Amino acid sequence: MVKAVRAAGTLVKCDASIKAMLVDIDSKNGNEYIIEELDEEHILVKETKVHELKSRLNQMMKERLKEPDTSDSE
Repeated sequence: MVKAVRAAGTLVKCDASIKAMLVDIDSKNGNEYIIEELDEEHILVKETKVHELKSRLNQMMKERLKEPDTSDSE
């Protein structure tokens, strides 16, 4: 299928888990980042949105990787 988009794209290579996070960010934001999912490791991202998408991914990773509070309440 041919898809016409009026935006330059940047090819992004990542593993499947990161791609899933990027697709999740894109879907929660009205599909404003990803132009096309090419395969399990490649997506085409709007060139003007790469920096913003990276920032959102970093924030999501920080939130998911936070260590739970450990308190000694004996």
